[in-house]
Amino acid sequence: MSTYIIAIGGTGAKVVETVVHLAAAGIYPQDLETEDLQILFVDQDRGNGHTTAADRALNSYRKCSETIKGRINEEYPWWMKTKVEQFQGGGWSLFNEPSESLKDAFRYEDYRENSTIRNLFDVLYTKEEREISLKDGFVGRPAIGSAIMTKMTQEQVNRDNWTALIDEIEADCRGGGTSRPKIFLCGSIFGGMGASGFPTLGRLIVQELGEEGRNVLNDVKLGGLLMLPYFQFKSSGEKQVQARSEEFILRTEAALRYYETQGLKFDTVYLLGTPSLTMVNKFSTGGGDQRNPPLFLELYGGLALRDFLLKDKPQQRNVVLLNRQSSRAVTWEDIPERNEVKAKLVNAAHFAHAWISAIDEDLKYARQKFRDVRWAKNFFNSDQIQREEYVDEFNAISGWCEEYLKWLFSLHHYGNGVNWFNATAFASLEKNEEIRLKRDRNEFSNLVKSGSGKQINDILKQLRKTNNIEAENKGTVGLAKALYLNICQNI
Repeated sequence: MSTYIIAIGGTGAKVVETVVHLAAAGIYPQDLETEDLQILFVDQDRGNGHTTAADRALNSYRKCSETIKGRINEEYPWWMKTKVEQFQGGGWSLFNEPSESLKDAFRYEDYRENSTIRNLFDVLYTKEEREISLKDGFVGRPAIGSAIMTKMTQEQVNRDNWTALIDEIEADCRGGGTSRPKIFLCGSIFGGMGASGFPTLGRLIVQELGEEGRNVLNDVKLGGLLMLPYFQFKSSGEKQVQARSEEFILRTEAALRYYETQGLKFDTVYLLGTPSLTMVNKFSTGGGDQRNPPLFLELYGGLALRDFLLKDKPQQRNVVLLNRQSSRAVTWEDIPERNEVKAKLVNAAHFAHAWISAIDEDLKYARQKFRDVRWAKNFFNSDQIQREEYVDEFNAISGWCEEYLKWLFSLHHYGNGVNWFNATAFASLEKNEEIRLKRDRNEFSNLVKSGSGKQINDILKQLRKTNNIEAENKGTVGLAKALYLNICQNI
């Protein structure tokens, strides 16, 4: 059975980026039918940097998981087991013409001057709001987004992906599985796309799944994650229509009052925010330049999805809030289900660092002097280690390892007191804001605050002791499996 994640706007895409990394670490339940995560991005600004980053995380996950697919037996724990896919190509955009404006969408010029409709439009929207191109999204204006989304959905415009989604959810409901399909919307409450899309799409789901002919709404669990303000930026100072972080709190208050009076027919709603907002240095009105670093609250958003998957559909709507012990720090003690979540994040970090700092170096050496790398003989012979297929598999796993470590580093560097890993042990920030990974195997024992002190050589010795490995557990994938198992058992 699938869980359908509808990522609305840039914040929704940032949550998806985190979800992918948590899925790789094995955070989501794997003994349930709901481990199949289907992701649909809903954003007019499909080329924004946040969606690009989420696509990159999904791509590295896909390459790595496909490399090991079918090669991992049942006793193999957690890593890379969750199925994560983009639904129908992954994206839904509302306009055919990317440069369309609000007045174009509502055919403003078709009405004569001083007509009632045109005068009403002039009262509701300024001239700048009417005329600005919406190719980069709804510029922090929920009033624009709500009008566009409501009109487009009612008029059945560009709905191929959406219609396919609703049809598949209905088919899941009628499939006779032991668990019901789940739908999880995520986005911000303070921006343009998320603030307008969350209630609009929530109502649309309820309406279409509950309509006569389908009538499957009661067979679906519907949840949502609303991100309250958690970052800020300095706007460009220009008078053009654009998102302004100084307006976030006011917009959030208005949205919460709206939800209080209008209600949301969700089974569970998660609200996440911070008392102090993280300053992000780069301002962008949209497009590829709109890329804020991963922040720790998005990890909490990914854990909200975990909670949603684990719990049964409630009899009445739940509103779930999380907190932390100090506004100045984020420690392991602040993580829900701390022991399990910490163990899986730590195991994945140790694996990623060991792979790129020690396994990579040793295999390169073994291709030149095979006899000198004793543990390699358990997984390759002198001819196999040169095979191109093994090199390709290695590169696919390395790609994920690099993405995962860069993501962890960002959470710490920009995270307002995040104190889980010693991030400087495995990465640093260059002057151009690029993250450079450190490939020093001697830092393996220093990755985690209050870690076990285990050295990488302790793990490599275990690989060397492994005997009588079956054929399907040899090669690059068998090596990855053995490394991960040894880390789980010895860290």
